[in-house]
Amino acid sequence: MLRSKTRTNPAIPRPKTRWTTCRSDSFIVPGIGAGAVKPSALRGEGILSNVATDDLKRRMSIDVSGRLGEDHRHMDDIARFYVKCVLWLGVHDPGYVSAYFGPEKIREEALTVTVPPESVAGYAGELLAALDTVEPLSDDARVRHAGLRGMVGALEARAGMLAGGGLSFDAAFGVPAPEDDPGWYEGLHAALDAALPGSGDLAGRYQAFMASFVVPPDRLFEVFSAAVAESRRRTAEHIRLPPGEGIEYLPGEGCSRYLGGGRSIVRVDVDRPVTIDRVLPVVCREGYPGRHTIRTIRDAVLVRGRGWIEHAVVPAASPLATVSEGAARFGVEVAFPGADRVGFAEEVLFPLAGFAPEDAALLDAVSATATDLFFSGAAWVAWGLADGALSREEACGILRDVLLLAPETAEAYLGSIEGFGAYPAAVSEGYRCVRDYVGSDPARRWERFARILTEPLMPADLADTP
Repeated sequence: MLRSKTRTNPAIPRPKTRWTTCRSDSFIVPGIGAGAVKPSALRGEGILSNVATDDLKRRMSIDVSGRLGEDHRHMDDIARFYVKCVLWLGVHDPGYVSAYFGPEKIREEALTVTVPPESVAGYAGELLAALDTVEPLSDDARVRHAGLRGMVGALEARAGMLAGGGLSFDAAFGVPAPEDDPGWYEGLHAALDAALPGSGDLAGRYQAFMASFVVPPDRLFEVFSAAVAESRRRTAEHIRLPPGEGIEYLPGEGCSRYLGGGRSIVRVDVDRPVTIDRVLPVVCREGYPGRHTIRTIRDAVLVRGRGWIEHAVVPAASPLATVSEGAARFGVEVAFPGADRVGFAEEVLFPLAGFAPEDAALLDAVSATATDLFFSGAAWVAWGLADGALSREEACGILRDVLLLAPETAEAYLGSIEGFGAYPAAVSEGYRCVRDYVGSDPARRWERFARILTEPLMPADLADTP
């Protein structure tokens, strides 16, 4: 969420009682129609719906028993130890493990000892050597082998950095480090200047414009409810969600947690003003078809369906995470492409929030430009700090002058970037990879997005696909 438009206004009181009842599997949708959206209306027998290809459906129904060859058995051993290594490293880097939904026994075994980062790096090197001895004998085995190699290599890079070495961006995230292009930001500033009403200071005009679209606190629940219900409906038209799947939405600090078994908790930051343009991106990124959907499908397909235990742990730094997080951010463009997003805002979200529907198109144009500005600038700052190319003072100046953040907002966001390290830069590159791979063809948009969910694709895999 764009911080420039949330920290400059008074805090919004948290509607605790109402948010604790907010669930994705049964929603009253104000403005759409009375009654609940029932889970049975959104779920099917399989994971992928009518748009799925036969090849994708085949991958969803593999019977693990009786299928494993020696190549898979060797990779099972490597994968189990990899999972323990990730959990060990998470003790030293609390933000490193985004989710774990594997057997509790493995977690308990791992956390009975404390293993230093340098040892984890050494173990990762040994796992890579072990992978070199495995000859994949099937297409499935080759996919798994390549995925494990990328994941273990990223683990080695992250552990080596925590042990005192430098960060290899390519090894950790599977993409080249982003390059700064000052002309890009100048073009975005010019586009904002032309779109925003009034004249004078660009940052001040932008912040004032966005402040006029803050959702009133007493309408926020209904707005989010409608957005979640519609994003889930659209996702379920193309990706069949497993029985029992669902999300519980609670007030909090703006984060999500996958619990396993198709269940997630998403905490929505309602203590800061929320502008109407951020509702769909947040809902789609965290829920449908974003993080919750991605982890639910991979849990069902890769962990439970194929027995690939390496996917039961989700490290924040890996080539697979680069694609996953890029897909989560891109999710709103899959579910609500172009005019669909504006149309849904005009017909549903703006009336619920009490805004004039005719303003939706202008806000969408301004928000799209500001979002490009924000994410590309955040990537520049994140990698510059991690690489040592930017001082803290220089980074804060970029946040103020380029991203148009108020001084106090820039300082606060800089602290957040420092906590994430180079991660925002990887997410930006992952988004670009996913966007280019999925493309703009409506006929294959969901099919390609579904492939990202059902296969352990790395950035290089997306780039190699025409």
